Amino acid sequence: MARKYKNPKKPNIVSLRISDDDMEIVQRAMELTNSKASDLMRDAFSMIKARWEMSISAEATMKH
Repeated sequence: MARKYKNPKKPNIVSLRISDDDMEIVQRAMELTNSKASDLMRDAFSMIKARWEMSISAEATMKH
């Protein structure tokens, strides 16, 4: 039987292994923000995307 997702717009799963030290950071961030690990990772991906977009924009500006 297929697993049903609460949000069908997010059907993809990404998993990773992290060190105990990194996990402590994640757990502390979860406590401080009252967020789930998934929400923290989504925020991190959004920040990375924004940084890439700013970098691409800056490169395009320098070329002109």
